[in-house]
Amino acid sequence: MITVIVERRFKPQKADETEGLLAELSRRIKRQSGYIAGEILQSVNDPSIWTSVSTWAYSDQWHRWEVAEERVELTQKIEEMLVAPEKLSIFQIVG
Repeated sequence: MITVIVERRFKPQKADETEGLLAELSRRIKRQSGYIAGEILQSVNDPSIWTSVSTWAYSDQWHRWEVAEERVELTQKIEEMLVAPEKLSIFQIVG
């Protein structure tokens, strides 16, 4: 099992679009094979920072979603609203 964390810093004037695109991404991810759970978080201290956390059964299932056409299309729209490139980290349980 793995956990994928994606942190994004959005342009402040894009708040409404941000929430809509991330909600759409969340709806689509829930239909993917191997997806277990996830959530979208917004920083209390800096509302321009949004973090997505998702848990997957296997890393290859995440990687299939990572390169899936529907994810790539949404991610490209999201990237246009970012201040900096997204930071993606993949973790596994130890022990």
